[in-house]
Amino acid sequence: MMVKRTRSTGDRKTPAKPSTGSLGEMLDEAGFQPLGRRIKIGESGPRNDPPPPKWVGPVVEFLWAALPSPVPRRWDHLHITAFEVACDALVALGQAVHVVGGVEPAISPALPAILPRWDDVAVIVLCVAAQSNLLGYRHFAGARDRPNPTGLLRPNIRAAHGSGPAYLAQEAFLVFESLGLVLGGRWTEAAETILWRDSPDEWGIDFTQDRRFILARDIALATVPDGIAQKIEATATISEESIQEWLDQVNPRAPTTKTRQDALKSLQFWSLRSLDGLFYRRWRLNDGWIEGDEARRALAIEYDPLSLNMRREFAARYLPDVPFLSK
Repeated sequence: MMVKRTRSTGDRKTPAKPSTGSLGEMLDEAGFQPLGRRIKIGESGPRNDPPPPKWVGPVVEFLWAALPSPVPRRWDHLHITAFEVACDALVALGQAVHVVGGVEPAISPALPAILPRWDDVAVIVLCVAAQSNLLGYRHFAGARDRPNPTGLLRPNIRAAHGSGPAYLAQEAFLVFESLGLVLGGRWTEAAETILWRDSPDEWGIDFTQDRRFILARDIALATVPDGIAQKIEATATISEESIQEWLDQVNPRAPTTKTRQDALKSLQFWSLRSLDGLFYRRWRLNDGWIEGDEARRALAIEYDPLSLNMRREFAARYLPDVPFLSK
């Protein structure tokens, strides 16, 4: 599995690659209207739309500031998952457009009438903060195999509601508080399952044994929509025709002759990736299978530990005759 993010041995209070110029200058170049000014809503919404949630402005500012910007008006994701989903979030929030390797500011930035999901946005902010060394998890007191904390900044987020201690840089506090993840220097109750989706090794939490995870698994098994069921069946089926087609395509270019077992292994890998993608896009812990507008609001976050573990648990029961899908 691809590593979700890179880490350094210590924590810094600034992103790994600082942007040129001040934050205010950079945000002006991006065309973003900072807090204190009215944020423009998409023209398609009703004229009397309520104001956007309080987290919108801080999230946009935070993501623009955290993304690497090698040249003016261009932000790169560097093929790092946390930065890739940050780009997706800025596009979903109407502030950016995708370009090769990253994003650039939208010509007329405006929030869409329907915003992306709060939980997905919160996970993206969490992952970007960790990738940028603005967030560093610390071990629970008395945890086994506790590493030497020398050189690490002391935690300023206290353990609460099942989540462990952490250090959070001051410049990230506003966005975490606006999302409702931190309050009074402690993790909130709402933050717990969001943090499952980053699954810090330092905390050693096995959320697959939590009653909420088990209940969500049972609901997912009992409520598979027809369209999802068809996608799962197609993903799980590897026909002899598919195997032969793979061999016909690969062998003419391969340095050594590939076998049926080689074809099967490759096709199983891509089937597993496809099923993972289905959970990234169409399943959420608190909502089960999502469809229609809810599915369009979702932001797919690859290597999400919560989705990956749910896929394993779900496949082991829903597809017991296809064991490779529960690995």
